[in-house]
Amino acid sequence: MEVPRANDLVPRFEDWLQTVGGWRQARVERFHRVEGGASNLTYRVGLAGGPRADVVLRLQRERGIFEPYDVLREARVLVALRRTAIPVPEVLFVEASSSALGAPFAVLEWIDAPHMGAAGPEADFRAYVAMVARVHTLDWRGAGLEFLAAHPSPEAALRAALEAVRRRAAAWGCAADPTVARGFEILSRSLPGGSTLGLRQGDINVFNYLFRGGRVVGVVDWEQAAIADPRLDIGQLLALAHLKGAPWTDPRSTPFVREYEAAVGHPVLGLEWFRAFWLWQLLVIHRGWELFAGGEPWYGRSQAAAALDRALQEVSS
Repeated sequence: MEVPRANDLVPRFEDWLQTVGGWRQARVERFHRVEGGASNLTYRVGLAGGPRADVVLRLQRERGIFEPYDVLREARVLVALRRTAIPVPEVLFVEASSSALGAPFAVLEWIDAPHMGAAGPEADFRAYVAMVARVHTLDWRGAGLEFLAAHPSPEAALRAALEAVRRRAAAWGCAADPTVARGFEILSRSLPGGSTLGLRQGDINVFNYLFRGGRVVGVVDWEQAAIADPRLDIGQLLALAHLKGAPWTDPRSTPFVREYEAAVGHPVLGLEWFRAFWLWQLLVIHRGWELFAGGEPWYGRSQAAAALDRALQEVSS
């Protein structure tokens, strides 16, 4: 799906909103896209005459680097998490039909707080890491998230994560690329030990953690949430850090992992595999970005390939 123009969405969304009880007088006064990432399309909507001054419209993408997208599944995750100690936006409405806006969508609470990357002194690194640890150690069965448990074992969940990326690579015409193919082969035959099934958010980037007064008051972007090995989340941070220029080092020596180990109370081993997995995925994502955005992402293909080569040597040694 191409990104819809605001001029097209505003009247259609306003018409839909006015069919909902208690919102019949609501008028859209402000409407702008929340930039960043490759998530479902996200808009902040300012309203007059309704119960809320601002809401979030989360509109499902048709194509993108993390396809397939499912905004209704994400909303279901949020509804479950509202009953836990993880602060997430309230789900106000969901719409499964594409008739109103051209795709399914959810309407969420707007949490008026900056993300960690923009919060300045309002942010706190230890609080951020502690919240990630809280996500990963959540009693997901007790929270009603069994519907995310699509795989019978930690190993099956890891193999499914590999296969999901391989399918995207095939769909985007890069599965036969020697570096991509080698990555799949090495990662598939060297699965790490110590895997467990836990809740992983899918993107623990600091931009998804909202802060006020040194506390995390919102965790957003749950479209890739899964019951899988939580180390998959940590591997993303490690891989992205290297592409942004961080030195190559033992993952356990990084500030995030040191603080995370303190929060969960035990060593976190085998992170080299998860770093390699994400560098492999980011190489595939580079191709998807070219297809869907018409240009390179912020990192270069050769940069990702070189980092992946080093990571694969580490995993296979």
